Amino acid sequence: MSLQPRARIHTANIVANWRAISALTPQSAPGAVVKANAYGHGVAPVARALHEAGCRTFFVAYAEEGAELRESIGGRADILVFNGADGADRAVVREAGLIPVMNSIPALREWLSGGEQPYAVHIDTGMNRLGIRPQDVPELAALSQACKPVHIMSHLVDSDMAGHPLNTRQCYSFRDLSSLFTMARKSLANTGGCYLGQMYGFDVTRPGIGLYGGGPVPPQGVSILPGMTLEAVILTVQQAAPGESVGYGAEWTFDSPRILATVALGYGDGFPRSASSRGYASLGGVRCPIAGRVSMDLMTIDVTSAQGLAKPGAFAQFIGPEVPLEDQAKHAGTVGYELVTGLGHRVRRIYD
Repeated sequence: MSLQPRARIHTANIVANWRAISALTPQSAPGAVVKANAYGHGVAPVARALHEAGCRTFFVAYAEEGAELRESIGGRADILVFNGADGADRAVVREAGLIPVMNSIPALREWLSGGEQPYAVHIDTGMNRLGIRPQDVPELAALSQACKPVHIMSHLVDSDMAGHPLNTRQCYSFRDLSSLFTMARKSLANTGGCYLGQMYGFDVTRPGIGLYGGGPVPPQGVSILPGMTLEAVILTVQQAAPGESVGYGAEWTFDSPRILATVALGYGDGFPRSASSRGYASLGGVRCPIAGRVSMDLMTIDVTSAQGLAKPGAFAQFIGPEVPLEDQAKHAGTVGYELVTGLGHRVRRIYD
């Protein structure tokens, strides 16, 4: 038995989530966001599973990610690169058959100067992060006459809040601005956007965090399954007396006798230090709070309520069916995106 923490990756669950989210916008082609190593789940096995299920549009952040993805899934899919590409990326883009997203007029000018290669365009409808500004769309239309974009996208600011009026304003703005590009496929909806309904679906959706079991609460009747089960092995079990403390800084002092288990998981594995004295593990469905600080390789959990299950060699769950991703993230003061993308190479990925 390895003492390393492990993440069991449930590719069948990820595919099931993709199908469940896709069913909310049935008139749109369902894509999938697999940037950041499929949100820490492993891009090759995850993308292959989605491709076998019928996904034909994938999204990554960098050209190098796109090239790795192409090797995994072959030629029968579009791969769009959110952050775009410059002259240094042109050979990679051409060889891997990628579609870079142009996020500014200067970037588009540079790309077009290198000859006709497929590209997409991001129009900013309110994020103020990446994208061509609405007032510059006429210039975009003029520049792209000779070589038209194959895909137009924008990004919702607050799709996690279904009732936020900005969602509707962005949707209408995107509809109007993208109408100038009649031959391009249109994309607006991330996971939260898919939850808002068909109006946001346009031609292609791009669910991300929802595929992996996180993100906003789905609509009633939609079940989202965990994409991974993160577990760490118990190394030791020990008694703590009243007045004793645990961990660096002696920040957690006991006022009653407790049973503690030390597990092999820490911030060196990507589990956040911010979960110190706030997060929790599960042993057989029994919640066991993290006691004291998360250190680099270890943490201690209070297993008093699960003492019959706590023994060296047993595995405690930190993300999974008993510990929802977003609940653990909330206790750690972060979001599910950061928890799963931050898991490092010491966490063994095991694929179902």
